[in-house]
Amino acid sequence: MSTPEEQIKAAIVVYGDKIAIADPELNEATRLACYSLHRFVDYISTLDPKLERHQAITMASAILDSLPALLGTDSELIDGIKAECQALRSLANE
Repeated sequence: MSTPEEQIKAAIVVYGDKIAIADPELNEATRLACYSLHRFVDYISTLDPKLERHQAITMASAILDSLPALLGTDSELIDGIKAECQALRSLANE
């Protein structure tokens, strides 16, 4: 069983530019993002098995950072992402 202080600390999320209060939906979204990032780093490691784990993570970060520029050149892909975002919002409103 956790103490009230531990529960409060667990409910606070510190980002580079802000502090937020975590809620179950944010916690689940963060868990999914971390899981996907872990799988992506594993994939990068298969492309160059000599990479150390921290190097594969750094490469994954660089790729994610470049995604907006890469996606910006494909209007069909951007439209598809926008449609998926709208569908996700619609599910949340049901």
